[in-house]
Amino acid sequence: MSNPATDWTQAGRGHRHPVTAWTYSARSKPISLDVDLESGDVSLVTDDGKLHLLDHDGVARRAPLALQAGPAMDWADTSIGGVVQLGPSRVGWVNRNGVIVWTVDCHYSILDVATSPFGNAVAISFADRHNVVLDSRQQPIGEFTSPRPLQFLSLASHRPVVIGAAETGVICSHSIGGGLRFSEQIWTNVGGLTINGNARTVLLAAFNHGIQRFNSRGHAQGFYDIGGTAHLASTSYIGTVIAAATMEDRFVLIDLDGQILWQADLPEPLVALRCGPFGDHVVCGFASGLVQCLKWPPWARHRPDPPQAEASDA
Repeated sequence: MSNPATDWTQAGRGHRHPVTAWTYSARSKPISLDVDLESGDVSLVTDDGKLHLLDHDGVARRAPLALQAGPAMDWADTSIGGVVQLGPSRVGWVNRNGVIVWTVDCHYSILDVATSPFGNAVAISFADRHNVVLDSRQQPIGEFTSPRPLQFLSLASHRPVVIGAAETGVICSHSIGGGLRFSEQIWTNVGGLTINGNARTVLLAAFNHGIQRFNSRGHAQGFYDIGGTAHLASTSYIGTVIAAATMEDRFVLIDLDGQILWQADLPEPLVALRCGPFGDHVVCGFASGLVQCLKWPPWARHRPDPPQAEASDA
């Protein structure tokens, strides 16, 4: 097979062509990937249970950590570390240098975790539909039961709210204390959840139904048809750029209007994806263990809200 780092991006099409900023070989399939918004550091978990910590240039900060790490992982935005699943029912805080600061044993199998930008709140969802929010001392400050188990979980950066989605059937939001904000039934399967910094844009990678868009109150805003089965999506922190991948091995970068900025055929399945804070770079994790950072010239940071005509009704 040809080298993805040198070949596949050159065949892409769009207004501006990216460069490959760096590549890294994890030697195992990534199952979770995140980017520290402040430092640009990259963290990833691979299916052999290892946690990889990379600097912003893709250089490993230390040897991969064999932590029995699970797929649930969320890195803080302020260079202090992140929360990582450590086995089926344990979570821990791992600092930037790979040191485990604390661990918590949980009552049931963990589905997902999320952290606030400064790590002073951590949300955990469980397979029994129970969900809990912990403070910096690992004490519960909120809990709620969702209609279905929340496979995907996020904590908003600018407001104390939790947003979650089940693999099918529901998208919901609660206050950090557990109070219900909204719960909406959806009629599609979900491959991923992504929100921008203020949670005004909530996106679901909804397979044959494209990328579903909701506002901060859970109201459907239509969908983006990216010409395939959307299974991964990530939006920039400022919410102006969306990166997505399809099960037909196609990568698409779009703006809020749904206009394609750049697209390309992938050389192998993309299994993890994270958009940088301003949308000018995207970190991609491939099934082979290759991790690659693509970088574009900066996009315009402020765009008007998309006209209603640009989004089809969900």
